Amino acid sequence: MQSLKPKFRISIAWIVIVVASLACGVSTPTETDPSSDDLNATQASLEATQTAMASQSEPQPPAQTLAPETPFPTLAPVDTPSEPAPPSVRTSFGAPSNWTGNPGVCHQGCYFADATGDGRADFIAHDNDAVYVMPSTGTAFGVPQQWTPGPGTCHQGCYFADATGDGRADFIAHDNDAVYVMPSTGSSFGAPQQWTSGPGVCHQGCYFVDVTGDGRADFVAHDYDAVYVMPSTGSAFGAPQPWTPGPGTCELGCYFADATGDGRADFIGHDYAAVFVMASTGSSFGAPQQWGGGGCDLGCYFVDVTGDGKADYVAHDNDAVYVMPSTGSSFSNPQQWTPGPGVCHQGCYFADATGDGAADFIAHDNDGVYVMPAE
Repeated sequence: MQSLKPKFRISIAWIVIVVASLACGVSTPTETDPSSDDLNATQASLEATQTAMASQSEPQPPAQTLAPETPFPTLAPVDTPSEPAPPSVRTSFGAPSNWTGNPGVCHQGCYFADATGDGRADFIAHDNDAVYVMPSTGTAFGVPQQWTPGPGTCHQGCYFADATGDGRADFIAHDNDAVYVMPSTGSSFGAPQQWTSGPGVCHQGCYFVDVTGDGRADFVAHDYDAVYVMPSTGSAFGAPQPWTPGPGTCELGCYFADATGDGRADFIGHDYAAVFVMASTGSSFGAPQQWGGGGCDLGCYFVDVTGDGKADYVAHDNDAVYVMPSTGSSFSNPQQWTPGPGVCHQGCYFADATGDGAADFIAHDNDGVYVMPAE
């Protein structure tokens, strides 16, 4: 037993050296002692344990599988809506063109209104028996078509305006008791319908124009004290409403047209010195505002001949037709619009027969109806 002690001490010392060498990272010889294999196994076990503990304390992110590269799609050009082009403002009337192809005599009255609803003013005439419509094609008036189911007598006045609000001018007539509407179907006028709740007398004038701005022509009448509006509901005219702030006398003429361009017909009057506009608010007419000089020796008209949505002031004498364009707050200086004499021996009319948004100059004699397009 005593002979083994020195060898045991040597083995203990050797283990201490090995452990110290491992701690310092120094490789130890393996061939000098048979117990080095056990130490190597111990070292490997320690390293494996350290690796496992490190992997548990610091989890590694999962491996990512890269998707195949996808090319960017080709983008289609974006269709950006453009601003609408401003309307082309007309500055004159063209040469006369005979649109009827046959005599256009208007013994009892000529009218130009869009009865068919296609945006073009049609030629309308009547006798003691019926009302006839000659539809506009944009370059001519068609053959006469009888549109009334029975007699179309207009003893106290005939009117053509869109009272129903469907885009077609209706046939309107009145007697001493009421106002009757015969709605347009686009190819005929319907049976008469009484639209007023009481008498529809028009002692000083009846007008059918959209003063409320809802797309339906209202019934407008006046006496010496005021102008009254009976709004259209599309199937009847309402109760009279006084719309003027004071007297509404029209000694030299009353007119109703949208001079301001807001979609509501304004009240226009004139004397020998000036033209006054009382703008519609949709429920009343404002105070009179002087918009230009007066004087309508042979006739005044208020209609949009420039095509900008505002009714212009139009007048004529024996030589020419003059236009004073509306700015929305006044009428400009007179401009001569006819290429030659603008005589209206049997009547002058202004309506959009071509359908381009501007009223044309229309006149007639015993031979035909002539259209001078606004251009």
